[in-house]
Amino acid sequence: MGNSSFYSPEAVRPLYGEIALAYQSAFAGEPWFEVSKCADTRQRCTGGLSRVAVGSVCDMCGACPRLPAYEPAELIEGFEQLAASRPTAWYAEQTPGGVALAALSWKAESGVIAKEKYSDTPAMDDWIQETLGAQAVGWLDEVFANRVLRTSGNLRNFGAMCDGFMERLKTDTLAFRTINERMLAVSRRDFGERATVFEQVIDVPDRRAFVVLKGRS
Repeated sequence: MGNSSFYSPEAVRPLYGEIALAYQSAFAGEPWFEVSKCADTRQRCTGGLSRVAVGSVCDMCGACPRLPAYEPAELIEGFEQLAASRPTAWYAEQTPGGVALAALSWKAESGVIAKEKYSDTPAMDDWIQETLGAQAVGWLDEVFANRVLRTSGNLRNFGAMCDGFMERLKTDTLAFRTINERMLAVSRRDFGERATVFEQVIDVPDRRAFVVLKGRS
């Protein structure tokens, strides 16, 4: 499985290049298929990201995407902004070929999470604060794997990773959103009764599921 470690924002910087590659690889695949920035003037692709490869013509709009969905400089700038504004922690699993999996988590009040992650879904503002309370909690912002380097087993250490994030961020709650069924499955597998899964649309006013993980008492 390679080496796994937690990192501070300062310590993870030498890995940014490999992390950016893992990010691009992960989100270009299922279930996201975020390959390029949508070039349609009407921006009909969800979130402004298209499954069409850079340089190919989109069958829906006839436009040709020119930029990847996630550019390394853009990603790194976002990582740095988070590290400068709140407690932040990283986790990475390395193989001889490079970073196979990375994850980013930070700590903030529920109102900040609602504002930053659900600006396009106003109904989530009250929902998140009612669900998480007003206190600061951990937010599992990103988990992504470079499947070119490792095709399977990338969530094998999910439970230990999340517990480690809670320990480092000094919180007993870690929450995240996802459309990835595997993330829901490993939450139930590794946390059991410590995991609460809110199904998208049914339990939560959003197109993504919402998960709350609790630390060991």
